[in-house]
Amino acid sequence: MEKYQKMLLERMKETITRWNKAGTVTNKEIYRFFHSLKGTAASIDLSEIASLAEDVLEEIDESRTEDWEKSEWVVLIEPLQPFLTDDVPITNEVIEPISPTIKEERNNLILLVDDDFEMVTYLKEQLEQKGYLVMAAMTAAKALQIFYNQKPDCVIIDIYLPDKSGFHVLETILAKSHTFFIPTIIISAEKTKEKVIHSFKAGATDFLEKPIDIEELVVRIENRLRHKELISEAVLLDELTGAFNRKFFNIEIERQYYEFKRSNESFSLVLIDLDHFKNVNDTYGHLVGDNVLRDFANLTKKVKRQSDLLIRYGGEEFVLVLPRTNKKQAEIFVDRLRTSFADVIFKADGVEFQTTFSAGIVEINNDNYTIDEYIHYADLALYKAKELGRNTVVIFNEDEVQKEKEKVLHIGIIDDDNLVRHIVSDQLANVSIGDYALDIQSFREGESFFESDWHNQSGKFLLVLDGVMPRMDGLEVLQKIKKHRNERNIIVLMLTGRKGENDIAKALEMGADDYLTKPFSIVELVARVKRLLLRMTKE
Repeated sequence: MEKYQKMLLERMKETITRWNKAGTVTNKEIYRFFHSLKGTAASIDLSEIASLAEDVLEEIDESRTEDWEKSEWVVLIEPLQPFLTDDVPITNEVIEPISPTIKEERNNLILLVDDDFEMVTYLKEQLEQKGYLVMAAMTAAKALQIFYNQKPDCVIIDIYLPDKSGFHVLETILAKSHTFFIPTIIISAEKTKEKVIHSFKAGATDFLEKPIDIEELVVRIENRLRHKELISEAVLLDELTGAFNRKFFNIEIERQYYEFKRSNESFSLVLIDLDHFKNVNDTYGHLVGDNVLRDFANLTKKVKRQSDLLIRYGGEEFVLVLPRTNKKQAEIFVDRLRTSFADVIFKADGVEFQTTFSAGIVEINNDNYTIDEYIHYADLALYKAKELGRNTVVIFNEDEVQKEKEKVLHIGIIDDDNLVRHIVSDQLANVSIGDYALDIQSFREGESFFESDWHNQSGKFLLVLDGVMPRMDGLEVLQKIKKHRNERNIIVLMLTGRKGENDIAKALEMGADDYLTKPFSIVELVARVKRLLLRMTKE
């Protein structure tokens, strides 16, 4: 912590030295200096400086157009003078070291859907104090986007939303959430018999009347999540496709591996990924996407042997376990399946389309490798199939073990405050998330972010975006990000120094996935980033 405090004090000195040379200073720069000081100082335990900056901000009119003369602005910085000497006492508090590895357990994600700003901020704050990760949406469109992309563990939704009927959104979400046994809690200011019955007929798990008793809400959430876990543990089939689920795979693959070691009879493992499946969802809708998944599973079950096992591994990814089958035999079968599936014609709103899949095959024939290693090798072969243009089948080549391509999560920090960029980059540098590498890049402003080619890479991105920046404001950056071709793989965590309704509400309406209000604890910021990254890797 001491390092960051010294950096902030040095920046204060440099800024005021520059102002002294310039004489006059623009109102925008004055405001941004104290605005940044308020948030950053509080975050690194310089609370007295933060309090002084807050007092100054109350005296400044953000809309002022005249520049500040030296005789005016020196009055503003006068209270800061004692901190600009070299003998300022620095606290020795150290930021707790970040745990180097994030384990498999995942924090429960709550999707909160309500266009009432005060309700959103209140419930988000209260639930996060209870340890939940909360993502908020103030429109139906944003709610559905978060739902399909982030797979929340529980959905809390108000009936009335601005862009679509709340019941329409409810039924759309529930149509999918039943597949994953996701509890849905309806909240409304109107608890009429008609609305309650309509909600439960649509499949809602609970109905709560506003104002919400937070203790009751938390108890209901915990109760429903426990119930969800019990159901998930008891079920071995994927409800949507009828294939086995991942829990079954984890049990069965160990049994198959044991049989191989006992009998020395090899078997093959196939990873299958439907090509450009996100485009299907984006173009024709998720219900059509569900039909594609079902039809693929039905076709596979029709042509496979009785002993072959089809598993839905996650999303649009499937696994085939082929007993007593070597890699060449597996290739012949999977390639025939690929050709047959490519010929299937799907229809959506009078439009016909076709889709394909890519596959990676590994033969389990050597007990020197673990099951996890074999799964990884099949994944490498699948990656190779995608590299070759998709719609193809690739057998893993053991000679390529050393040529693995590391999976990467991209983290972009867009903030004009060099200290904030430095702290966040510093704190995330040692974080490890499974077999993902973290690519961390900092940008001092929105212009430099968009001028770079960094954001045009493939993969998943998490952007930590400051709300107040020079030239291109944070909301302008957000608006442009949401038009990005890779937008569905980008999560935006907005940093705002204002608690005002308009700023946060506008950020959520424009597509921010989460937000933190300055000042915030650095540990809290890093923990939030870690949890969001973990959600990004969730199958």
